[in-house]
Amino acid sequence: MSEKKKILIDLFCGAGGLSLGFEMANLRIDLAIELEENYYNAYKSNHSETLSLNKDITLLNCEDVSDKYLKNKEIDGIIGGPPCIGFSTVGNRRPDDPRNTLIFYFIQWVKFFKPKFFVMENVPGILSMGKGKVVEKIVNLYKEIGYNCKMEILLAADYGVPQLRQRVFFIGTQGKSINSLKIQKNAQPSYLTVQDALSDILKIKPFTKQRVENSTINYNGPPLTQYQEYLRENSEGLYDHFAPNHSELVRRRISHIDQGMNHSSLPKEFQLKGGYPNIYGRLDLNSPADTITGNCGCVSAPGRFIHPTQNRAISIREAARLQSFPDRYKFYGTMRDKYKQVGNAVPPLMAYAVAKSINNIL
Repeated sequence: MSEKKKILIDLFCGAGGLSLGFEMANLRIDLAIELEENYYNAYKSNHSETLSLNKDITLLNCEDVSDKYLKNKEIDGIIGGPPCIGFSTVGNRRPDDPRNTLIFYFIQWVKFFKPKFFVMENVPGILSMGKGKVVEKIVNLYKEIGYNCKMEILLAADYGVPQLRQRVFFIGTQGKSINSLKIQKNAQPSYLTVQDALSDILKIKPFTKQRVENSTINYNGPPLTQYQEYLRENSEGLYDHFAPNHSELVRRRISHIDQGMNHSSLPKEFQLKGGYPNIYGRLDLNSPADTITGNCGCVSAPGRFIHPTQNRAISIREAARLQSFPDRYKFYGTMRDKYKQVGNAVPPLMAYAVAKSINNIL
């Protein structure tokens, strides 16, 4: 691969899924900024060559940042995923949620640094906000500062991620090169499945009580798929293979749920009253995972987070694999923190596909 040349900023960098994908495409992240301390620590430990700041973007002055941290270098790209909880389809969406305004701070950074391109990621819920007016406003704001903006709705499974996760990407350039942007889909004849991601570790029991940082479990066999070879590259074992220690009642309830099924299939004596209908979902080995969320360590959260063959929630590492994080990638904080870092990230292989497409038009 050629030497990394382009200089990028990653705003709201989280645990670093977007950065990792861009680094895989030979794009250098010079500066990353994240407010949440545990996310920042996870980013810093995995991206040691990047200058990372644990700062509130709303309190930073772009001119000061350029002078102090970037030595007034010309910036080629700004990437990032402004927190999107207000736009999520899970729970109530509020247009006046202050977190939604962070999108507009992102735009101000683009306006100041004038990069050759930007990539802003968000959740599909943004599409219906204000009956489409939020998206229209975003595109127009970029147009006002001299950028042509293209919106792409991408499915992670199309880019080699074993997960049916949709995300929205706003991608822009100053010229018309954005019109030729084509994000190449994976050449595989079918989507990767949970089995493709987990079959080599399917019988390995996770830690449930001894929650010690950097505890590892050795592999008990070779990788069985090309995807697993990717996951294991430069890894000495399974980091963060931790899962909740369920009560006997929860384990019994889970035992009655077949692969691909959820709470609705339970015998009446095990059913819960109220709540979302799509809780206690078990993964199907022969299908991609459903969306991995920040609550993926909780079997009673909406989604499909029960291990396909063991009666427990998926571990942090198993969730990370379904998100396409390599096994060497480490997360930081409590189990809850780590699950959120995994579930809220952009899948690195999805980010890689976006980064490659940008390389092709610059």
